[in-house]
Amino acid sequence: MAAISTFDETRNIFISYTNYRRPLTYEQWHAAPQQHKLALLYVQFYPDIISAWSRANAYNFIPDEDGVSIVCQYLEKNVAKIDDDPKRFTASYIYRVAYNCMYCICHDIKGIKDRWDNEIPNITYSGGDEIDLFDTVASSKGSAEDVYEHESFEQRFWKVIEDAGLPAEKVLNYLLSGDAADLKKVSKRSKSWATDPLRDVSVSLDEVEAIIADLRVKLADLHAELA
Repeated sequence: MAAISTFDETRNIFISYTNYRRPLTYEQWHAAPQQHKLALLYVQFYPDIISAWSRANAYNFIPDEDGVSIVCQYLEKNVAKIDDDPKRFTASYIYRVAYNCMYCICHDIKGIKDRWDNEIPNITYSGGDEIDLFDTVASSKGSAEDVYEHESFEQRFWKVIEDAGLPAEKVLNYLLSGDAADLKKVSKRSKSWATDPLRDVSVSLDEVEAIIADLRVKLADLHAELA
């Protein structure tokens, strides 16, 4: 008998935890205890999460545990958004959230191993080398030198983002989620308003292109310094 995957094991735990028995309507999910909402999203849209994982982890390079961890983190981040917008309580929305976050970890970690040799989103070029905005996840399996180099890059990467200002952070959140709503100011009616440091920042789609172009230049310069 095949070993149960971490995805399946987590699903079984969540079913037991929430007493999930059948697909829920948005109204039923919305009325559920707050501490159950992440787990219910995971169980209800499990086929879509697995489909996203299969596509994102095409190299079968990343362990299931990492996939489960990242998707739960991003489902938790999206609970308040779905609470505020019933139209997000769909398989397609959860698939997009799952795929975007899983794609980042799968291709970032492989990118570190292969020394920037992956084809991943948001790529720019410097001297023929591919540079990606999201190569920030260190691999515990690399050499001490690789880990040191990555940590150095990661620290300087986030310094570039910080120096670029709050709109750049807003754009980075948008690139991670793929949701244009992340570019808007946060409504005071939203549950995330009190804790979101970017709640008063708004970035137009026209500004996004300019900010990404500026970040690409700065990150290309950073990569050239560290090469």
